[in-house]
Amino acid sequence: MTFFILALGIVWIIIAETTNQTVSFSIFQSASTTNSETDLIEEQEEMEKEWQQEYMNGSYSFDNPMVIEDPYGEAPLTALAKFRTEEPSRITVTVASREGAEDITHTYSSYAQEHEVPVLGLYPNSDNEVTITAENQQGTIQEKTISIENDRTLESAHDRQIVESSPADMEPGLTFINTAVTEPYGVDEQGDIRWYSSRTGGFAFKRLANGNLLRGMSESADERNEYLLETDMLGKVQHQYKINVPNYDDNNVIHHDAIELPNNNLLVTIHDNSNSYVEDTMVEIDRETGETVETLDLKDVFPAEVYENYAGPYKNEGDWFHQNAVWYDAETESILVSGRHQSAVLSLTYPDMNINWILAAPEDWPDSMMEKVLEPVGDPIKYPGAQHAPMILPDQDNDPDTKDILLFDNNTAVVRGNDSISRDFSQGIQYRINETDGTVETVWNYGEDRGKEFFSNVVGDADYLYETGNRLLTSGYNELENSYRAVIVELASDTDEIVYELELNGIQEGDGRIVYRSERMPLYTAQ
Repeated sequence: MTFFILALGIVWIIIAETTNQTVSFSIFQSASTTNSETDLIEEQEEMEKEWQQEYMNGSYSFDNPMVIEDPYGEAPLTALAKFRTEEPSRITVTVASREGAEDITHTYSSYAQEHEVPVLGLYPNSDNEVTITAENQQGTIQEKTISIENDRTLESAHDRQIVESSPADMEPGLTFINTAVTEPYGVDEQGDIRWYSSRTGGFAFKRLANGNLLRGMSESADERNEYLLETDMLGKVQHQYKINVPNYDDNNVIHHDAIELPNNNLLVTIHDNSNSYVEDTMVEIDRETGETVETLDLKDVFPAEVYENYAGPYKNEGDWFHQNAVWYDAETESILVSGRHQSAVLSLTYPDMNINWILAAPEDWPDSMMEKVLEPVGDPIKYPGAQHAPMILPDQDNDPDTKDILLFDNNTAVVRGNDSISRDFSQGIQYRINETDGTVETVWNYGEDRGKEFFSNVVGDADYLYETGNRLLTSGYNELENSYRAVIVELASDTDEIVYELELNGIQEGDGRIVYRSERMPLYTAQ
């Protein structure tokens, strides 16, 4: 099978001294839309030329900074402040928050005289108070407070209700809502929107090692995820790829996940181009050239009888595996892949795709694969059913032979699983796998006691939060009487006490606002 991936451009590297500063007063409006059928990077370079020329023609200083709202036409709740200080100084920028939420603040460590400072975390449709301080190398501090009036709103946002919020006990950062189709957005501790993208997309949305975002993008809600973008939080595009799969008509090409590999390349879940099967193929993309380095077909892992005789959901579309996640295991140079329609998580060597183990109920496996299915130890195991978002946790028990896997168990029996409890609840669940012995046990779970109110037949997420050790769970499509909702819960690391719970209401079937995953991330990364 042949896949074509076209790199549409690579942007210039930003120097920390200039781009990682922020402030502003005189408001200079940038263009608010772009046409990605051309090249987003070229379009944004033209925007930069325009406001850079304005800056050169003006007299902008710490007391009179230039502020460009939404400087790249991609992130309406951001601004860029440009100014000069008389002495080399380091800059702190703070956006004041409403009562109950922490101010959004960041200090840049480098000293410079020319400053280009991102202002992140503005409220939509509000007059925002922004404080900028400049500290020189002798410790002398200047401070200026400015007002940035933002008139933007996100029409596709959900109706939001905070059930619980204890900021002192929560993982720092915004909760980013990643939907199936509409614009992703981030909310603070009080559920207020503090960041969103003006570009529709879905599924892939995560932070890379360099602090940038990796996300799927589309031309419209009807034609989605044919592009993969790497952007900073201002929306500046660093890399842009368009993925073409020959013979495949649906533009939803990047269908569920994309990750960064240790070699800096990207591993992306895409479709087979045979017209017979979908959602069972991955490609590795060279980050700099956009070329396909590896093509990996899960049909090469399974005997033909598994996909040829599949009789579950969407069998007529050839959706026998429905890969909805991939995770890289650096310790063993392997990947975890999640197959919703097989109710199974597999560990595969990368890129050879040999099976290390299979986490799944033991029934209905071909003889050639059965020896790889993990054996349960201890209490009876609740195996995953139509699961999402497996991830490997940091070492939990100081045992080099074990590996802890956290995932969202939707608990829908597809081709295997316990039919007697299927669809009664969904849960976050943590398995401990002994890779030497080939065994598995359950060490943690949450959600069963909440029953139907936490059940999501499709989509869902489970994240380990590295700073606090808390867990963030997303039940993304919970059925109500006349609509659907999503429930996002953060649980304290030691007590499972709910420290944050957000309800997202008003989701209608087919409206594209189904919550695929949520992420907790700071707006600013360490610089």
